[in-house]
Amino acid sequence: MVSFYASGEVVALLLQRAGAIGAWRELLGPGDPAAARGYTDRHGRVRRPKAPRSVRARWGRDKQANAAHGSDSEEAAGREIRFV
Repeated sequence: MVSFYASGEVVALLLQRAGAIGAWRELLGPGDPAAARGYTDRHGRVRRPKAPRSVRARWGRDKQANAAHGSDSEEAAGREIRFV
């Protein structure tokens, strides 16, 4: 996994505003781009898109290469900001 994350260019952003974590996660959409876009499961059932206009629906490839990351809590953001 480390080699994947180090395999290309990165743009790191620090977003600051009231409710930034929730707002960014809303824009990101689900962690699985297929769920964001909608898909047909292995049984042929159509799964409705959960967030078809989200960042991950538009540019995510799969669960690992899902286009963007967003911290899930203030504590996680505090740890992750130290990497920037």
